[in-house]
Amino acid sequence: MSQHSFTPADSPNEVLNQALAEVRDLQRTVVALRAELESVHAERQRMAQDAVSGAQSEIVQLRETIVALRAELERLTLEKGEALQQAAAAHRAENLQLHDTIRALRDALEAQASAKA
Repeated sequence: MSQHSFTPADSPNEVLNQALAEVRDLQRTVVALRAELESVHAERQRMAQDAVSGAQSEIVQLRETIVALRAELERLTLEKGEALQQAAAAHRAENLQLHDTIRALRDALEAQASAKA
């Protein structure tokens, strides 16, 4: 901003010209400050939009990760259930085989005992 000092020796035209020049300087300053303010506001808006966009992208990625992990957990749970069923079936089959072996050995011992008697 320019500071004009008016002296009593200045003619009215000079005073008017100096006042008009100061008004023009102030108007240019206002225009420049308004442009800077709009620029800062636009930059803040862009930064806020970028932050929101980034957050939304991260939310989408996290949701996709949750879905994938949930599917993996369900798959592993099913596999574990199937493995437990297979182990139980194998255990039952082994028990039946052992009982059959015991029965066969008992029958063989009884046959030997009755042959000796």
